[in-house]
Amino acid sequence: MDEIRNFEDFYKLKIQPSLEELEQDESAMHNWKLFTLFTGIGTFGSFLLFYLEVLPIGHILAIGMLIMCVIGVYYSTRYSDRYIDDFKAKIIGPIITYIYPSAVYKPMGFVSKKEYKASSLYRRRFTHFDGDDYWETVYNNIPFHCSEVKSWAEDAGGKTTIFKGLFFSARINSSFTGGTYLWAKGHSQLSSSIADEHYRLYPMPHVQRLHTGHVAFDKYYSVYTTDVQEASLILSYHMLDHIVVIREKLDREIVFSFVAGKCYIAVPFEENLLEPPKKGLRDKEEIKQYFFTILLVFNIINRLELQRLA
Repeated sequence: MDEIRNFEDFYKLKIQPSLEELEQDESAMHNWKLFTLFTGIGTFGSFLLFYLEVLPIGHILAIGMLIMCVIGVYYSTRYSDRYIDDFKAKIIGPIITYIYPSAVYKPMGFVSKKEYKASSLYRRRFTHFDGDDYWETVYNNIPFHCSEVKSWAEDAGGKTTIFKGLFFSARINSSFTGGTYLWAKGHSQLSSSIADEHYRLYPMPHVQRLHTGHVAFDKYYSVYTTDVQEASLILSYHMLDHIVVIREKLDREIVFSFVAGKCYIAVPFEENLLEPPKKGLRDKEEIKQYFFTILLVFNIINRLELQRLA
C-alpha cells in the first residue's frame, strides 16, 4: 500500500504506454458516433425534402442514409464496447493489482442480488439490478469483495433510484448469527404498515432499537439489531468513533450492517466511479481518482478494524 507514493513511476510504466492505443479506440468510437448522427440527420432531411417536393429522389436518398445510419449504430456500439473493455483492462485492472497484487478483477461482474438483499441496507423492492467492476481479495485476514451496484424500481409512476454506488461484503466471523443494522438517521429501513412489509420491502428478521450512547455517532445513525449482546460486542466505542470519522470525511450517507457473520457496507455515489474519464485520457488527476476510489475500500476496512471480529 505504501507503493502508492510511486504513482508517477507507475503512471509512466503501466498507464502511459496504453494511452495511445486507447485514444485510437476512443477516436474510432467518436467518429462512428458522428457518422451515425450525420446520416441520421441526412435521413430526416432527405425525407423532409421529398415530402415538400423539393427533392424528387429524396426518398431514395433517405433509404440509403437510413441504411448507413443503421450501420453507424452497429459500429458505434461495437467500438464503444471495445473502448470501455480496453479501458478497464489497461487502466482499472492494473491499478487494482498494483495496489493489491492478489486482487481478482472482473470488469463485468458485480455483487449478487442475494447479498444485496441479505444486507437489508436498502430494503425497497427493486425491478432492476445492475452493476460492474467487481473485485475481490483478502486484506488484514478479511476476505472481501465489492463492486459498483445500482438498483431501481420502475412502475406507472416512473423510475426511482434506490441505490447507486459502491457496495461491498466482508466475511468476518461465522459465529455471529444475528443481524445489526446501522441505517442513516431518519432513513431507517423499517416498515410503516403491514402492506409495506409484504409488498414494498424485502423481508428481514424482527429487530429492536439499540441506543449506543455515543453522541457523535447517534447524530448520523440509528441502530437496530436482532441480538443486543452480539451488537454490543461488534460495535465497540472505538469502532463507532471510526465510523463517525469515515462518515464525516466522505460526507456521504455510508451505511453498514453485520448479518450472519458478514459485514456489508454501501457508499452512495451519483457519478460512475471507474468509467472512462470525460476530461480525456491524458488527465493524470482523473487516473489518481481511480486510485482513491479503490483505496477507499481498504481504508474503510482498516479503519473499522474488522480483523478484531474475525
